[in-house]
This record gives sequence, C-alpha cells and structure tokens, in this order.
Amino acid sequence: MSKKNYPIRIPRFAAGIRAQEPRAGGGRTWWGRRWIETLERMGLGARLGRGKNYAVSGQVTEMRLAGPHVEASVVGVREDPYGVTVDFRVPEGEAHAAIVAAIRKEPMLAARLLADDMPMEIESIFRAAGFDLFPGGKLAPGKYDMTTACSCPDYANPCKHVAAVLLVLGEEIARRPLTLLELRGVEEEELYEV
Repeated sequence: MSKKNYPIRIPRFAAGIRAQEPRAGGGRTWWGRRWIETLERMGLGARLGRGKNYAVSGQVTEMRLAGPHVEASVVGVREDPYGVTVDFRVPEGEAHAAIVAAIRKEPMLAARLLADDMPMEIESIFRAAGFDLFPGGKLAPGKYDMTTACSCPDYANPCKHVAAVLLVLGEEIARRPLTLLELRGVEEEELYEV
C-alpha cells in the first residue's frame, strides 16, 4: 500500500490573540491545569497539538463571550477566517439556584472569585448540583456538555480551530476564573446580594 502525500498547508499570518504560555491553555493555576486536562481527555489527538500552535501564533483573531456562548474567528489557510462557536450546557432551575445559594452562603468563596482566585469548593458545589464545572462531563458516549462548531471543511469536530479557541479561552479562565462560572450560566451579580 502506498503512502499518500498531502501538500503542506501553512496558515496565513494573523496578529490575533496570542496564548501567553508556551503550553497554551492557562496551566499556571490549578483550574487552568484542570482545563487543559479536560481538553486532553477529549481525545482530540493531533488536533489539540495543532490548536496549540494556532493559539500560540495568534491565529485566533477575535473572541466574544456572552454567557454560555462563545464566538470566535480563527485565521487558517484560506483568505476568510473560520467561524467557531462553543456553547456550554448550563444548570437551570433548581440546580442553578442551589449553586448560587451555596456560593452566597460562604461569602469568602464569592470574594475569592472576585479577586481572581478559584476556590476548589466551587467544583464540589457544581458537582452537588449534578453538573461538572469543567466541560469534560459526558452526557452520553462521545457527547460532552458543550457543543462546538467550525466553518472549516474538516470533518472532525472539534477541529484544530475549535481547539485553538478553547486554549485561548483557558488562558482567559486562568486569568479570570469567574469567566468559567459565566460560561456555566452563573453571573457575577448573582454571587452577592445588593
């Protein structure tokens, strides 16, 4: 059987959002390392490595977060950037109320989050409500509690463009852990009473 040769495809230059860490993904905090571990467990294989290259070289040119919805543009080999979306499953109803109440019950937890520190207890609070804080929770075989899409022609989902966005997002979460709660539908204003 002969080996098939594919042309080398180099992405276009982009001066976008550059991952600041050599590994990309925010591994300098415990929650940043957990984010990376979650991505590694998703079985992305070589796509995760290519996504790291994209994240470090600034191929993610735009990223907008609106609660549990993320939209991003990633420059690849074609002239127009690829559109990436990521949607996180959020606790609703009683589960949401239980998470917010548990955080409010311990004001130091909210204070630490507001000071850009992620207390380990937050993960337990989400788990007690039946949710994973990090996106690795499986709903069914091969189905994670986030959905991803990319406009690229790659049949694999998540592709390297989605991986790059998730890695840049991981660095944002490492810098500001409250972002992870917002992706799970818990807004900053809910953590304290006015």
